[in-house]
Amino acid sequence: MIREILAIPALSRGLAALIATGISFPVIGTLILCLELVPARFAVMHVALLGSALGMVFGIDPTVSALAAAALAGFLVARLGEKSGASASGPLGLVMTLAMALAFIIFYKTDINGIEAFNLFWGNILALNTGETRLTIAAAVLLPVLIAGFLRPILAVLFDRDLAAASGYPARAIYYILVIGVCLGVGLAMRLTGALMADASTILPALAARNMRKDFSKTLLWGAVFGLVNNIGGFVLALVFDLPISPAIIVMGAVSVFASSRIGKPAGLSLRRKSK
Repeated sequence: MIREILAIPALSRGLAALIATGISFPVIGTLILCLELVPARFAVMHVALLGSALGMVFGIDPTVSALAAAALAGFLVARLGEKSGASASGPLGLVMTLAMALAFIIFYKTDINGIEAFNLFWGNILALNTGETRLTIAAAVLLPVLIAGFLRPILAVLFDRDLAAASGYPARAIYYILVIGVCLGVGLAMRLTGALMADASTILPALAARNMRKDFSKTLLWGAVFGLVNNIGGFVLALVFDLPISPAIIVMGAVSVFASSRIGKPAGLSLRRKSK
């Protein structure tokens, strides 16, 4: 059966992307939790969705346009995060609703194929082309390499940006790179599971890993384990029971969060203290 699956290009590309992102993308979820970007990720998803819609209108690869929009949203989120004591919920809520409204207007007023628009919301791992698969795998390989190479300054910034700056680290630059990198990861995850289910490959395995109550490095390792199990398990579940892959992955993710909560005890993972 495995040989038959690998013989089908769409399935082999999808499986390769799921393996790569299952191991790597939980890092994004862990950083979302540490940087307290859980509310902000919704705005990023909606802006990336708008970017995809614009790309489809102007003949640009929707993945590329979504990533460009996600990077712009990441810069905005980082700017808002620098304002100590200022609530970003209002501006982010405005950005989120406006982006969604504009995306729907584009869908309504243009000749965008209904299936393509649907895939933006719900995702279709089997619709990945060769270029998108290579981009996804490249990002999945690069992300943990960068985290491992700059782990010490990243930990310092996550704990306290002012203290990190006083210790000689380029705290502001690292913070911006982390936030924009997270937003790019969210934009790329959308291509796999859709705008409404991007948490499947990021937040859910990170939540399960957090329940294991380990230090930051071991939490990243546990996240990789849960992410891989969720993605492959959801893929198999979808094939066996003829289910859509994205919801099947989410079911597996929910099961892993529940199971890990029974094994370990939930513990806050946020390392960041508010900068003055």
